[in-house]
Amino acid sequence: MVTRRRQIALITEDFLVHRSIVAELKARNLDFVTLSPKEAIPLSVRVVITTEDEFDEIDFDPDAIIIAKKPSTTVDRAQRLLDRHKYERIIIGIDPGKYSGIAVIGDGMVISVHQVSVGRIDKIVHDVLSEKSAQDIIVRVGHGARLARTQIINVLLKLGVPVELVDESFTTPSLGKGVRGQISDIVAAINIAHLEGIPVDKKQIEPSRREIQLVQEWSRKRSNGRFTISRRLARQVAKGELTVDEAISQNLKPIFSN
Repeated sequence: MVTRRRQIALITEDFLVHRSIVAELKARNLDFVTLSPKEAIPLSVRVVITTEDEFDEIDFDPDAIIIAKKPSTTVDRAQRLLDRHKYERIIIGIDPGKYSGIAVIGDGMVISVHQVSVGRIDKIVHDVLSEKSAQDIIVRVGHGARLARTQIINVLLKLGVPVELVDESFTTPSLGKGVRGQISDIVAAINIAHLEGIPVDKKQIEPSRREIQLVQEWSRKRSNGRFTISRRLARQVAKGELTVDEAISQNLKPIFSN
């Protein structure tokens, strides 16, 4: 699929405005072009930044023209306007784990990134589905962290979005000694989003016996060794239907009972 570019155009002959806005656009690694008011605006442009004095010279949708003020505020507005346009394709990449990295890619451009617990992934994806308009939306989940992966995929299937399972080997970057955590997880999520995977059947994935046991172990640790949850509740947690805390509150069971 050919990705359609979505650019910001800075149209001005004011040197100071040009210099400050270009610096801000470059700092955010945004796709932009610089033009004079007399030049034709490419079809790839969705938002224009200009000065108040040059506004009337711009042949473009007035609602998509921003008057340059403070650079950071101006580019913030440009990005918000850019995000309102309909995307041809949105891909959500997820690097599963206790705190999963999430990257939302719209027509090849990173729209947003997150790092959240498994229990909050459904909200992130739901918000993307609600706020972004696209002809095609798909979620790609890395194959690692099997328990978290199972929970995430089952939650996504409930939301009704197409899901692909991606071989995430070599997607986690080597960032040097001592550099780990959020940055690594987010870069991995971006890489996962760009890899084609195997479509996941619409049926929910059943957790393994070991995954159920692992959830029970979590419940014991969560209750400082005083309680464990039943296999039935542990299965629901492993499938993403409950959190560990919700399962504990529903049915606590002493660890010494059968």
